[in-house]
Amino acid sequence: MTATNFRLLHAMLRVSDMERSLDFYTRLLGMRVLQQREHKKNQFTQAYLGYGAEGDDPLASASMVVELVANWTQEEPYSHGSAFGHIAIGVTGITALCDRLAAEGVPVPRPPKPQKHGDHIVAFVEDPDGYRIELVQRAAA
Repeated sequence: MTATNFRLLHAMLRVSDMERSLDFYTRLLGMRVLQQREHKKNQFTQAYLGYGAEGDDPLASASMVVELVANWTQEEPYSHGSAFGHIAIGVTGITALCDRLAAEGVPVPRPPKPQKHGDHIVAFVEDPDGYRIELVQRAAA
């Protein structure tokens, strides 16, 4: 097989409160809900979010999407473990975006600044469950 036979589809994050997470990713980060389903038998809600058009098939999307899963019976906070790092989103206007997110109460553990090993500007924010989101503004060409 060649690399052209493969592509990234989604990254899945377990969330404690689906509505709070949907608000964060849609209202604050500008994603759209591509698909959302409730699985009553298995007691969880699943949502696919991305920057495509609403109703896009998340398995056919041209770009990778985020899958959020909220298990209805989960009572304890999820552990992120020691292996997961972050997801990254390309942005413009990174400083204004981080200021707006901070004003909304979003933790910004690393404010925008140039990469140590590159020329992009990078910041880190945290979603409602503490997952780190890297915001990357490409250097001006």
